[in-house]
Amino acid sequence: MTNNYDKSNIATMEMIYGEGYLSAGGDREIAKLFSGVDVAGKSVLDVGCGLGGAAVTLARDLDAGHVHGIDIDQGVLSRAEELVSKNNIGDRVTLCHVPPGPFPFPDEHFDLVHLTAVACHFDELAPLFGDIYRVLKPGGMLVGRDWLKLGDNAEFRSWDELLRARGLNFYFVDERQFSRTLEGSGFTGISFVDRTREIAGLAMQSVQAVKSELRDSLVAVLGDAGYGDCLNWAEIRAQALTRGGIGQSQFSAIRQNGAPTR
Repeated sequence: MTNNYDKSNIATMEMIYGEGYLSAGGDREIAKLFSGVDVAGKSVLDVGCGLGGAAVTLARDLDAGHVHGIDIDQGVLSRAEELVSKNNIGDRVTLCHVPPGPFPFPDEHFDLVHLTAVACHFDELAPLFGDIYRVLKPGGMLVGRDWLKLGDNAEFRSWDELLRARGLNFYFVDERQFSRTLEGSGFTGISFVDRTREIAGLAMQSVQAVKSELRDSLVAVLGDAGYGDCLNWAEIRAQALTRGGIGQSQFSAIRQNGAPTR
């Protein structure tokens, strides 16, 4: 299965999360994620670049030398191309539609790899992390955020079942498994920062916005039934975050000075 977004999905996401984003936080979250990381002049691979918000922020605000954004969904890439053009940074951002599988780049090609809310779509993390390791230069860094399973409670199961009922492919693991797979792929300097409380706060803000100032706009795009589904989605996710079902952590890892793990 693949998670494809049509125009109404994209419009809805941008209403809730801001221009260029499919998840909460926007430009501020990208800036926070890369706080303390030397981005200026660096070559960056943005895996699962979505609507292009992170790629634009990395180039426009954090002065990346070049950002190469890739995604398997042409629909979101078309919207990302509009955002890149709007910000006049087409000379420093390249967007590419790629099929699932190994990245179409040579070994040791990028200084940084960005990965936010992408690993959770993979039923096996080792091939993904192994290929990220391969395309990073020795000493290069992986930086990202992702959803992690905190506990097999009612809130987690409600969220997981909702996703699967909609045909979406999510495979949540806990921090221990995530970290072990990074280590097994050859990464060192692995670190995590729990962001669940902040992301839960953003999720609750989204629920309130969907109920109030965004309601009429969402109904116009989705219709009454679609709006009801959107609100239900937002409420169940917020409950899973606030009641210990799912969490979100930012992470970083460094490619050691050695051959990729095969």
